[in-house]
Amino acid sequence: MWKKRALSWEEVLGAQVVVNEAARTEERKNELLIVIPRRKTFWINVLSFFLVVPREKKMVLDELGAEVYHSCQKGLAVSEIIQGFEKQHNLSQDYSRQSVLLYLKNLAQRGIIGFVVKGVAQPKGRKDG
Repeated sequence: MWKKRALSWEEVLGAQVVVNEAARTEERKNELLIVIPRRKTFWINVLSFFLVVPREKKMVLDELGAEVYHSCQKGLAVSEIIQGFEKQHNLSQDYSRQSVLLYLKNLAQRGIIGFVVKGVAQPKGRKDG
């Protein structure tokens, strides 16, 4: 088994953001609703015998989160998203970096986005079934 190594800041900021193709979005007043179908795994099937398990995962983003998500859809690098956010909202580089990275972390943890890091071996795709 491979041990995951920590990425350097240059690798993190240079990573390209990719959006999950299965994600659907709905624009609302000041919000963006993102819907992702839930993967069918053994444990989800077992759990569904006892509980009602929703078929989709949903996440609602505010205006700033929606702006970050739309930047992700353009296929920009993390550093480019941070720079655009900084200029758009007239924020310090440090504050905009913290804000954008927090949004990206939340989106990645929920399976809405992923990152392509140049020069790092890509893992084999998962087999859904």
